[in-house]
Amino acid sequence: MKKDMNQDLINEIVALSSEQDEKLNWKILEFIEIYEEQKREIQQVQKQNDFFVKQWDKRNILTQEKDLKKDKMLEQQSRLASMGEIIDAIAHQWKQPLNSLSMMSDMLREDFKLGIVDQQYIDELDDTFHLQIDFMVNTLSEFRTFFRPSTQDELCYMQDVLSSVQILMKDELLSQNIYLDLDIDKTIKINANKNEFKHLFINLINNSIDAFNEKKITERKIFIRCYRENSNIYIEVEDNAQGISLDVLHEIFKPNVTTKPEGKGTGIGLYMCSQIVKKNNGTINVHNTETGAFFTITLRQTTKL
Repeated sequence: MKKDMNQDLINEIVALSSEQDEKLNWKILEFIEIYEEQKREIQQVQKQNDFFVKQWDKRNILTQEKDLKKDKMLEQQSRLASMGEIIDAIAHQWKQPLNSLSMMSDMLREDFKLGIVDQQYIDELDDTFHLQIDFMVNTLSEFRTFFRPSTQDELCYMQDVLSSVQILMKDELLSQNIYLDLDIDKTIKINANKNEFKHLFINLINNSIDAFNEKKITERKIFIRCYRENSNIYIEVEDNAQGISLDVLHEIFKPNVTTKPEGKGTGIGLYMCSQIVKKNNGTINVHNTETGAFFTITLRQTTKL
């Protein structure tokens, strides 16, 4: 409607000018021609802009899809890298109870020959057998839960998450002679993927273990603290492994960045830690202390007591 009105107005001006002066009429016609040309140019530019905007949107969508695929691939690589270590841990943690069961079986045979097996003996042996078996079942249950895919978040106690990590890494910590100190507010809950947070802590602890071994540190300590301050939850992971090289400290959370010797590190672990924290509306930072590395995780989320 507006376009028709504009055209009618132009026609009226042209008619009036032709009545008044021929030179004025030509000037007005020239002006209208320039106006129409500029209008066509503006329309062409607008079409080009619309095209570029659409292409830009498509590129953004493709980039986001590629980034999502890359993150999933890195997550899978990180989980597979951890799997070998975890399977070794299962073997180590089952070795002791299996040895105990074997010894008790041999003792039962010998004690039966000596005639000292009675009901009390059988009851005590039965209790010991079940104690060892329960330990093995609980250990296996923790590992199965850890490896079972889970996409749903759940409300879980941070204390339970760390207790599970302790079970998963118990033998590794003992064999590496590492003192793990936990100072966790037992009331703190997080709404998150429980397995992902187990993975996060296992990555951080394994990094400390690698640093202890690389730098041949004998007195080995890892401290994990979790507390609430105002509306935030703070998780601190600190070790005495002499810290992270300043050459990579500022980019340690980027993919494929590692402080380990060539062939021994993937550079995926800390990147995945940062992605897990980011996914849960948090941030992760690290700095060096006089004795080692100090990671701080801040979760900005409402918790329920």
